[in-house]
Amino acid sequence: MNVLDLIGHVADISAVPIAIIGFGVTYNQVKKTRKAAEAAESAARNSQKAIGRSSLLGLIPQLQRVEEELDRAIRSGSEPVVASSLQSWRWQAGQVRGLLQVGKLARRELLVDIQDSVSAASQAQIELSGSGGDLNLAAATKDVRDAIAKVTNELGAIATVQGIQAGGVDDAR
Repeated sequence: MNVLDLIGHVADISAVPIAIIGFGVTYNQVKKTRKAAEAAESAARNSQKAIGRSSLLGLIPQLQRVEEELDRAIRSGSEPVVASSLQSWRWQAGQVRGLLQVGKLARRELLVDIQDSVSAASQAQIELSGSGGDLNLAAATKDVRDAIAKVTNELGAIATVQGIQAGGVDDAR
């Protein structure tokens, strides 16, 4: 038996265990990669929730300020500020509704109430634009102010819950 035959025989015998070891190492790496991918996916979902929660926590006080601004504008009789406040409400309430809906953070009734307030704000804007300036602002905006108050009352509770959860992990899985 020459040296080349001996080397060939050793290679034939050692190829199977080395292939098995290689397969085991590859399998282990695939498992680690899968776990890392799942962890990254989970982190991305948590980040998305945190961003939505932060946006929501920023928008809710803005809605409350719009409500206050609307009330002040009505008391002072400033039709342009009333119209501007109604437009602000429509825009910001729509954003809040979207965040609540995507994040599944609110009951369906609140989402409907928000949409109703947006519709009422739109209707009040239409009335204001056609009034010619001789409109009783308090009477013309009563329905929208009632709808807005209903929403802001409920959003206060949601802001509290979301504020508490902002620093931690959502346990409601």
